[in-house]
Amino acid sequence: MWSKIFNSPTLMTWLSYSTKALSLFGILPLILNKFSPGDIVLWYLFFTIISLQSIADFGFRQTFSRLISYAFTGSKDIDNFNSTNDSNAVKNYLPNRSLLNSIVSNMKYIYVWLTGVLFVLMITLGSWSMLKPINDASNYKEAWYSWAIVVVITCLSFYGKIYLNFLEGLFKIALVRRIETLTSLGSILCSILVLMWSPTLLNLIIVNQLWILINTIRDWYLCRNVDGGLYNKVSKKLPFDKIIFLKIWKPAWRSGLSGLMSVGLTNLTGIVYAQIGDSNAVAAYLLAFRIINQIKEISMAPFYSKIPMLAILRVKNDLDGLVKMVRRSMFLSHLVFVIGVVIVGVFFNTVLTMINSEVKFLSQPLWILISFAFFVHRFGAMHIQVYMSTNHIISHIADGISGILYIISSLVLGRYIGVYAVPVGMLIGYLGFYAWYAAKFSYDSMEVKFINFEMKTSFIPLLIFLIYIIAFLSFKI
Repeated sequence: MWSKIFNSPTLMTWLSYSTKALSLFGILPLILNKFSPGDIVLWYLFFTIISLQSIADFGFRQTFSRLISYAFTGSKDIDNFNSTNDSNAVKNYLPNRSLLNSIVSNMKYIYVWLTGVLFVLMITLGSWSMLKPINDASNYKEAWYSWAIVVVITCLSFYGKIYLNFLEGLFKIALVRRIETLTSLGSILCSILVLMWSPTLLNLIIVNQLWILINTIRDWYLCRNVDGGLYNKVSKKLPFDKIIFLKIWKPAWRSGLSGLMSVGLTNLTGIVYAQIGDSNAVAAYLLAFRIINQIKEISMAPFYSKIPMLAILRVKNDLDGLVKMVRRSMFLSHLVFVIGVVIVGVFFNTVLTMINSEVKFLSQPLWILISFAFFVHRFGAMHIQVYMSTNHIISHIADGISGILYIISSLVLGRYIGVYAVPVGMLIGYLGFYAWYAAKFSYDSMEVKFINFEMKTSFIPLLIFLIYIIAFLSFKI
């Protein structure tokens, strides 16, 4: 039984993400209690910019994980795997080592250039965006030292994603998350000790970034030791293969554009707001987005831990198994997200009052709007991931059009409803195009109908969300 638990990708991902969520109960109260609003803004702004590294990644991470899964399962070609597979290799999970070597070699070349781009962006645009927030920090010099550390470690960990890509492609999710749980606990414990005995922004950044570096070393070590050292056998340096690169680039740029127009725009909103808003308002806004992203991460575990397996089921043409896996994992993901949103919405203001925080939480209507916008986006994002397992990418269209709708509506509404324009604009983009467009392709690829599928997937979580909204309107909870 224990072996089954320890090797469950979903349970281990949940354990890892739940451990990270302990920061909400252990680190966050101390930060809110001991840091000034200016330092709180800077702390969350650092992590907002770190999360923007997905823009520099430009879709290659998900693409490489998926393509490595294809080659590991025995596919002969990464461009049209459905028609060119060796059925015996697929059935017995015999890796195509030649193809794996080509993919890994190109991955190394590409990530060297991507890391260079990320470094340039962080020391130019990133440093520029830090000017006002750092001026509002309690210690100007230490704030700049903190930013320098963030830049260096972020670039190192970004290149280290090549190891995580390989591990995920080999479906080593449970192994990675199991060890990640220990490193997360180490990071949280060290952060709490710093905040109790030497609570400065610089000290907290040093500890936090040290553990990020340890995570990269962890992935490097695991990568070289799993499956009999397969990575070492397929990581021989080959000349840059333009043909392979173009096959990789075709799905990657679409995923990259998708990331820019979705996660990129959402996080850029926080950075822009930090340039014009006062410290207390910005701190409340960034705090809410940090919490909603933490809830999102925890709720992602049941679904995103299965993404490599979705690719394998596509290669094996097991449509029934695919539908069952998707329906179950989506339901659990939706349910965890909604429960997390309700708990935070009902109790978090009380928690802030108890710890005497200078920062207050968002108003209930704004929290509900932001949460529902994230729910709709996650609905569409999961359906896009289902369809992307076919290696046909539509996310650039979905995110591109919805992103344009978001930008236009937010700019127009901003002068009338202020910060409420952000979640309203998100909803206009997501409900107006993103969600239904993504779902349509997903349903068609699984050969299911909307009503039959969603009644067993999203109906109950949506009902809970609706009850929460009605309770707020009726009793002002």
